[in-house]
Amino acid sequence: MGRLPHVPPSRREALAALVAAGLARAASLDGFMEGERGCALLVEIAGRRVIAAHRPEVAAAELNPPGSTVKPLVLAALLGAGKLGTGEGFPCPGRLFIDGQPFPCSHPAIGGAIVPRTAIAYSCNCFVAHFAERFAPGELAAWLERSGIVSRPGLLGNEEADGSIRPAAAGPQSQLQALGERRIAVTAAGLAMAYRGLALRAPPAILEGLEDAVTYGTAQRAAVSHLAVAGKTGSLRTVAGELVAWFAGFAPSREPRVVVTVMLQARSGGSDAAPVAGRILAAWQAGRL
Repeated sequence: MGRLPHVPPSRREALAALVAAGLARAASLDGFMEGERGCALLVEIAGRRVIAAHRPEVAAAELNPPGSTVKPLVLAALLGAGKLGTGEGFPCPGRLFIDGQPFPCSHPAIGGAIVPRTAIAYSCNCFVAHFAERFAPGELAAWLERSGIVSRPGLLGNEEADGSIRPAAAGPQSQLQALGERRIAVTAAGLAMAYRGLALRAPPAILEGLEDAVTYGTAQRAAVSHLAVAGKTGSLRTVAGELVAWFAGFAPSREPRVVVTVMLQARSGGSDAAPVAGRILAAWQAGRL
């Protein structure tokens, strides 16, 4: 975190200068970070213009697994492929092991079955992993590529990095990819463009789940008074042992005008990244950005 592992050290300062030059009119988000290490972007949906940024060179080029921020895209892919119904439920057992690695659900016990909407709100690992088994080999990677999450979004100049995605075999590989843990790495800029796509054309169940995540689920600390926010958090430990916290979302949820992504070296998307996003969106709503 806070570094560009795939960019040679000799090019990092040049990259930062090039990106900064391309964003001369963008506001700074430095004051919203409160000492956190990472990056943040606020992007206008209609014009694809970066309104404000913190460490845009990191947002443009650093790759990390997206964690649970990818779940709405995964469930949208299942719905779009006709492999999941909006009312189809699954009783969450709370415990999940994939290839011997634990991925327990941290949400409270739910009375009855979880459906796609509540799976997003509560970030249910068990639900997503269960239905990810319905993807054919390589199918999920193809859907995610079409979402734009691993493409160069063209927000931050010619020095942007492509994301990385590898086709996953059916079974555990697809499950780990669906949880955003393995076989996928994204930039904050790429994630912003994928959420721009959700803002413009998310299926109703996905949109409602993103709204619920902010209202009562894992992303409550991104809530802003008198502004409808839709968003998702993510928390993970990389294979190198680094903690990464994410928030990605948009507002207003039903008439979206801006998308925000936050990536931090921190423990939790819910407790660390979401509040940063909330402060950014509150400043935008107040006309300070």
